[in-house]
Amino acid sequence: MGYGGGPSQRIRRTPHVSSSSPGESFAAAIERIDRALNRLDTSVRSLSARTRSTGQLQAETQRLAADRARLAGDLDRATARADRLDETAEEVSRRLSEAMDTVRSVLEQGELRG
Repeated sequence: MGYGGGPSQRIRRTPHVSSSSPGESFAAAIERIDRALNRLDTSVRSLSARTRSTGQLQAETQRLAADRARLAGDLDRATARADRLDETAEEVSRRLSEAMDTVRSVLEQGELRG
């Protein structure tokens, strides 16, 4: 091989050595750490906001489910009442029809007699 090593030999890379002073390297490292902490803080705040939003959505979902259950009960009671009203209206209609038939019958008998 042209570069002096076989396939099993690993190439070692030396870390980049800058020409800056140790103080400048330290300041740059501090700056990188500061940027990383700021990104972490932003991420934590974003996650916290999403967690609050999720909690609010869950609470709203529970409120909606409770409202739905209450409305379903109200609808069941209203439907039962409407059914009773329909039955009552049918009974009143039947009785009115019978009463009108009775009145007609009495009037017809009165005309025949008189």
